[in-house]
Amino acid sequence: MNAACPYVLYLGRLAPNSQRSIASQLNSIADLMGWPKDERDAMYHQIDYQQASHIKALLIANGWSARSINRAMIAIRSIVKVAVMSGLVPEMQSVQLRAISKVNHGAHDGKALDARQVQSLFTYLAKDESAIGIRNYAIFTTLLGTGVRRSELVALMMTDFTGSTLIVRKGKGNKQRTVHLPEWAKESLEAWLSLRGDDDGHIFLRIARGGTIHSGTALSSCSVYSLIRKTLSTIGIEGVSPHDLRRTFITRLLEQHVDINTVRQMAGHADISTTIMYDKRNEKVMQQAASVLSYKS
Repeated sequence: MNAACPYVLYLGRLAPNSQRSIASQLNSIADLMGWPKDERDAMYHQIDYQQASHIKALLIANGWSARSINRAMIAIRSIVKVAVMSGLVPEMQSVQLRAISKVNHGAHDGKALDARQVQSLFTYLAKDESAIGIRNYAIFTTLLGTGVRRSELVALMMTDFTGSTLIVRKGKGNKQRTVHLPEWAKESLEAWLSLRGDDDGHIFLRIARGGTIHSGTALSSCSVYSLIRKTLSTIGIEGVSPHDLRRTFITRLLEQHVDINTVRQMAGHADISTTIMYDKRNEKVMQQAASVLSYKS
């Protein structure tokens, strides 16, 4: 990897957790575009207006959330800006990219799975008793049981699991928090760890096709993204992003009448307005609320 490459220079300005998240997003875009793995680092700063517009449309078609799409486009514009300052591309390329509008959150703002869909997912996952199946079950129950972000999940270390909680040391903004595991998530995680072994390192590891666990090789954020999309598509749930599992966690807590400030803390949000954006309760909830409204003493 060329240290003078605009992609590398841009990532170097970010916090470690943001580096992993942005790199994973850009890598997913490169996969969608079919770019060779050994050339893609040098291709990001060559993105022009026409190609960026195509990428934006492609991400919308593949079910990316508005927030993720806008974040990816900001990263692309930033890489091109670094390339302009390095004299690698003309300034007009950067100017034209700024003309690409953001995706409105109302146009594609994610979805939450309902309880029936989650149960169908767990039933499907429980059928696979291989090492990969047991690990994947633990991944989904950890995501849906704690609401951790995909980047936070792959960064979890063995020392972060205390038996009933997980310590998220590399959260958004490098903030640390403790998340509590519901019993069903704890059981599936312990089942995976009994196979994984108690060696130091990341909790979630790569597994070869033959079932060999790659000790010391962490599962990538990109792999988790692919796992989530493929698994949910297999059971007939299309267009779900990894962040939708986080939306599901938050929405389900609110459906079960957990107060919103507690939900905010569990999700690791600094501002309660952010938590409100994740609330995907449907019209039925509002109808039920209206039906019990009374001013009688």
